[in-house]
Amino acid sequence: MRVVVEENHDLPLVRVQLALPSGAADDPVADDGLTNFATELMARGAGGKTRAELDRAFDALGTGLDPVTDLDGTYFEVTVLRDKLEAALTLLSDVVLRPDFVSSEADKLRREIAAQLDELRDDDGQLVRRFFTRQLYGAHPYGRTIIGTEKTLPRLDGARAKAWHARQVTNSGLLVGFAGDVAANEAQALAERAFGALPTGDAGMHRYPDPPTRRGLRLTIVDKPERTQSQILWGQPAPQWGTPDFFALQVATCAYGGTFTARLMNEVRSKRGFSYGASARLGQGRGRKALVAHIFPSLEQTPEALALVLELHREWVEGGITEDELAFARGYLARSFAFTMATPEDRLELAIGCAVAGLPVDHATRFTERISAVTLDDTRRAMKAWLTPRDLEVCIVSTADALIPRLRNAGLLDGVDLVVVPYTD
Repeated sequence: MRVVVEENHDLPLVRVQLALPSGAADDPVADDGLTNFATELMARGAGGKTRAELDRAFDALGTGLDPVTDLDGTYFEVTVLRDKLEAALTLLSDVVLRPDFVSSEADKLRREIAAQLDELRDDDGQLVRRFFTRQLYGAHPYGRTIIGTEKTLPRLDGARAKAWHARQVTNSGLLVGFAGDVAANEAQALAERAFGALPTGDAGMHRYPDPPTRRGLRLTIVDKPERTQSQILWGQPAPQWGTPDFFALQVATCAYGGTFTARLMNEVRSKRGFSYGASARLGQGRGRKALVAHIFPSLEQTPEALALVLELHREWVEGGITEDELAFARGYLARSFAFTMATPEDRLELAIGCAVAGLPVDHATRFTERISAVTLDDTRRAMKAWLTPRDLEVCIVSTADALIPRLRNAGLLDGVDLVVVPYTD
């Protein structure tokens, strides 16, 4: 068990954040969504208290507990007044060490997640990300969903959640973080008292394989009726977070699509009005994630907008960025990073995130130094090593029978691997 502390005694408040380096990407294929299901269920009855009793107990302390699962990890967080800290840790230890996995709550949770899946289909922005991720990663762990699918959801129950808990919730993997009005030595003792009874185990950090690479441009159209707007994502796998190439590509990507004055926004929105927003980001995680860019033009303007961004992407990769763009992007990233370190809670969240991803402890303290050291040659080398415009994954949520003829007439389907899937798939 590792304890991380960010002391600050200005206010009598303490945030406690627990993290387990086991996330949705670690779920078995047949049990997609299990980690999210199990952690949600842990907070719905523990230590002999019902869900309602737990909620009332947290409410009485002026706080609440909301488990969060992402692809790389699982998190439990509470924020309380200093004099309520030990009582909050007692409740939290029940949830983490002694969950009851009540069958009736498991049934309710399945229904709630089924409703979330229905809601996801109504949100075209979430829908395009789900299908883009599925196409980009395929059978790779990062191709999983966090909440599961219609096929896997019926399999998720209290017994599987309990088995997950026995495998994954051990003292070898637990990270315990404190931010606020608590001293480091006291925090260590509090953590040991609350969570020291966790069993030993080998639920350490799993390393993910490299994502698959593809040859040629693949265009997936997620067919959804009566769309007047298209959601478009494009990208490809990127280098590992924290590596020299990642920093170099982060600077180049910031110049390309990371700010309101970046190339994408300037060309797509400011000059042509194709999309209200246009952005590009590098994914950060334990394994290699992706460079992903996003626009959302009207259906009628989709062919012209798609042709534009594919050409902009090619020009960016092949031509690199300018000295002025380099200087601006380095300065922007270095200055904006301060906002991620502004409060003890921010610093704790960053430290926990870095630990779950397996980054060295000095990642945060050396970020500005490393970004500021990136040269123009570094960006060009990284782009050449990792980006190939002819091998992009492109995903569009739109109405296929209205969009495909427009794309064909614009010559955008020539030599392209076209896939059409229903939005309910």
